Amino acid sequence: MKGPNGPKIWPIVGSLPGLLENGNRMHEWIAENLRVCTGTYQTCICAIPFLARKQGLVTVTCDPKNLEHILKVRFDNYPKGPTWQAVFHDLLGEGIFNSDGDTWLFQRKTAALEFTTRTLRQAMGRWVNRAIKSRFCPILEMAQVQGKPVELQDLLLRLTFDNICGLTFGKDPETLSPGLPENIFATSFDRATEATLHRFIIPEFIWKLKKMLGLGVEMSLSRSLKQLDNYMTDIINTRKLELMNHQNGGPQHDDLLSRFMKKKESYSDKFLQHVALNFILAGRDTSSVALSWFFWLVSLNPRVEEKILIELSKVLVETRGNDTSKWLEEPLVFEEVDQLAYLKAALSENLKTLPIGARGLKTCHF
Repeated sequence: MKGPNGPKIWPIVGSLPGLLENGNRMHEWIAENLRVCTGTYQTCICAIPFLARKQGLVTVTCDPKNLEHILKVRFDNYPKGPTWQAVFHDLLGEGIFNSDGDTWLFQRKTAALEFTTRTLRQAMGRWVNRAIKSRFCPILEMAQVQGKPVELQDLLLRLTFDNICGLTFGKDPETLSPGLPENIFATSFDRATEATLHRFIIPEFIWKLKKMLGLGVEMSLSRSLKQLDNYMTDIINTRKLELMNHQNGGPQHDDLLSRFMKKKESYSDKFLQHVALNFILAGRDTSSVALSWFFWLVSLNPRVEEKILIELSKVLVETRGNDTSKWLEEPLVFEEVDQLAYLKAALSENLKTLPIGARGLKTCHF
């Protein structure tokens, strides 16, 4: 049986067989369907009459005009909706990536204000510079000396994870340390994210039943969430004591969690935990995946690599002189990065060609 203008829809199970069969190549499968259907198609995840209208009917589109309408022109009319929020609630609560309306707007404004402050910008520079200089570059140099390959994507994932944790709640998990150790928070976060995403490919009533019975990935999700809760609870309790000590002359903290805790409004520990987890989700995989794709594309285009190096050299001559040995003493600062127009253009082209958020789910208000 063929869908209205998309993939096969079977009685009862809808397009679920296709989703499961292509679970390891979801983006390619969706793109293939979109090409056949000239940019937009409809499908049904669950073809059971009383469930189809609630969860099963889906319109998939990559048409620029449709995307502009949904994400910009009528943004308020297309919230994340109950399906998305139910899937992510256990992990993200009512954080910025799992909320709509006033709750989303408040967090969006608060975060935007904090990220534009000079203090947080300086903190970001400190975390990134330290990780690159003391950990990332030495690992690459050692691999070069020993003539051994490195898993660049894993290194970038560890780099961005350490940075976003430091920026979000002021604690360094040190996953990019020598030997590349495992970290219980990083491992639990990975497992929780993977188990949560698994909910998207099965009907809601099935994963909720598995959650109630503690079966399959839902059992793994429950364990991971408990470990995350313990880790974050310790951090929040410790930070409360540190902020109290700061009032009496103790050390100052400039991470995002501390900034939320210093505000006049009173937030529950669970809300603060979800705020932190939302920003870790936003800043970890997105940055590392974008950088992985970027280095891969640059490796395939030597001409682009040459232009990037020429531009870097010109900027470094102006800011650090002609002695090339001094160029690598410290990572680039914001003022130097601001002058790299071609590099910014290459990064933008990378994001356009291989977007890090290739899929998004919205619910339409009729």
